[in-house]
Amino acid sequence: MMNMIDETTPIPATEMDQLGEWLTEDCKSRGMEETIRAFLGEPFGRWMDFLADSPSGVDGPEGARGLSRSDILAIAVALERAMSVRDALLVSIVAGEDRSPRGFLMDFMTNPMHPDNSRRLEEILKDSFRNVSATPDDARCDSGVTMMFDIIEMVPERYQVQPLAVISYVLWWMGDERAMLCALRALALDEDCSLAAIVCSAVHRHIGPAWTSET
Repeated sequence: MMNMIDETTPIPATEMDQLGEWLTEDCKSRGMEETIRAFLGEPFGRWMDFLADSPSGVDGPEGARGLSRSDILAIAVALERAMSVRDALLVSIVAGEDRSPRGFLMDFMTNPMHPDNSRRLEEILKDSFRNVSATPDDARCDSGVTMMFDIIEMVPERYQVQPLAVISYVLWWMGDERAMLCALRALALDEDCSLAAIVCSAVHRHIGPAWTSET
């Protein structure tokens, strides 16, 4: 009888490392655009669906809010290997699909150096920071943070760094004092995590997005 992997079983580092090496090699041989679209297409679609509205009838790990073990594996590996994936997932939480459609976010993940893609992502982030009317969608942010924590619970420490950094940014953007704790945890795991360092600096200097009235 074939053994089935429990959806709640933590993912071992060896499995993640092997998949990460395959992803890197496939990007080299087939190109980043084709590889990332094939690798993340379905997991990213479910990620976006849940941010908008929790999907019904989806089996996943206990508390994984719609993401299956294979979704978590793919997203965590991609987060660790490609900063464009981290940035796109971050924007998907703070900006909403009306301002950052999933088609654009996939384009950015697969081709972040294209001037149109990089400029548009920068403009979305700047607007969320500078526009006083750009207030958080609490339900969307909570869903994104929850899914990131679900990823953290399933993966080894090395793969927790970028999810923690994303969580710290989202919490900072929401005006949540726990942002610093998550950023410090990310830096404890990887002192070179730039996003976590940015959040730490912003919190320390009492800098927040425009809607919080901090400058």
